[in-house]
Amino acid sequence: MNYRQAENYILSFTDYEKIPGIAYTSANYDLRRMEKLLQPLGNPHLGTRTVHIAGTKGKGSTAAMISQALITASYKTGLFTSPHLHTLRERIRINGTMISEVDFAALVTRLKPIIEKINKEAAYGELTTFEILTAVIFAYFKKNSVDFQVIEVGLGGRLDATNVAKADVCVITSLSLDHTEILGDTVAKIAAEKAGIIKPGSMVVSAPQVKEAEKIIKQACRQQQAKLIQVGKDITWQKTGGDLHQQTMKIEGRTGDYDLTIPLLGDHQLENAATALAALEALVCLGANISARNIAQGFSQVSWPGRLQILNHEPMVVVDGAHNAYSMRKLVEFIKNYLSYNRCFVIF
Repeated sequence: MNYRQAENYILSFTDYEKIPGIAYTSANYDLRRMEKLLQPLGNPHLGTRTVHIAGTKGKGSTAAMISQALITASYKTGLFTSPHLHTLRERIRINGTMISEVDFAALVTRLKPIIEKINKEAAYGELTTFEILTAVIFAYFKKNSVDFQVIEVGLGGRLDATNVAKADVCVITSLSLDHTEILGDTVAKIAAEKAGIIKPGSMVVSAPQVKEAEKIIKQACRQQQAKLIQVGKDITWQKTGGDLHQQTMKIEGRTGDYDLTIPLLGDHQLENAATALAALEALVCLGANISARNIAQGFSQVSWPGRLQILNHEPMVVVDGAHNAYSMRKLVEFIKNYLSYNRCFVIF
C-alpha cells in the first residue's frame, strides 16, 4: 500500500471518534484484541519507558511539554496524541518529527494480514481504527528504539487501546464532565475510568481535582500500591508574567524550584505545565537524567497548535479547540481578561 491506501484502509474500520454515545463496555473496547494484534509484532508496547496520560482536558498540552523536555535532555522520544488537525501522521512523532508517509504505509501493510486474521476470528470483536493506529505507533516506536514513549489516552483510560502499555509514570490531568454518555454522568464515574491507567507500583501524577475525583484516584493508588504526587499540594505554581506571546511562571517542585516560560496561552496551561513538571521529576526519581535547564528549555520550545492560538493580531484572530463546558469557560475567560475588543465575532 502507498500512504493514501494505508490511510483509507485504517479509516475503513469502526471509528469510535466519529460515533457519539457508543457504550464504553468491554464488548466494544476489549484490550484482548490489542494483545492479539501486538503479539505477532513481538509485543512492541512493552519494554520501553512510558509516560501514560489520561484526563478530560490538557492531555495533549501536558504530553507535548513532557515530550519536548525529554527531547531537550537528549532522549529519543516518541509522542502519540489525538486527535489530529490535518493528517493522521500528526499523531505519531519521534523527536517532534511526524512519521513519514513511507513508514506509515509500510507498517500498515505489515499489519494488514494480522488485522484480517483477528477480525475473521472475531474472538473478542473486531479491531477499530484507533486500535490499529495504536498498534502502528507501538511498532514504529519500537522499530526506532525510542528511549521514552509519551502516550495520550484516546478515550477514558481503563479500556482504551493504549492501556496495554506498562507505564512507569501515569498522569491524570484535569477531570470534568465530557463524553458523559460513554464514561458516566458524574465526575466520580469518569475518574474511575481515567484511574484505570494506574499500574501496580507506578508513580502517579494528578492535576488538581474536585473532591470526588481526588478520592477515586487516591483509592486506585492504594489498591495498586502506586505513589501519588498531587499537583497543587506537593507541587505548587504561580504566574509571574506574560503577554499575547508567552507566559512566565514559578513552580515549587518536589526536588527544586523552577522559573519557566511557556509559549502557550491561558491560565489552564500553567496547571498543565506544573503537571508536566511533576511527571518529569517523577522520571528523574526513576533514574532519568533530566536537568532543570532541560525542562526550562523544553517548555520554552513547546508547540501545540489549535489551543488558544493567535493566528493574526490586526484584526485579532484566535483559534481554539474548546469542545465542552469547562474548556469553553476557559476560552471566554481568556478573551475577557487578555483581549481588548469592541466587537467579537464567534465562528463555531
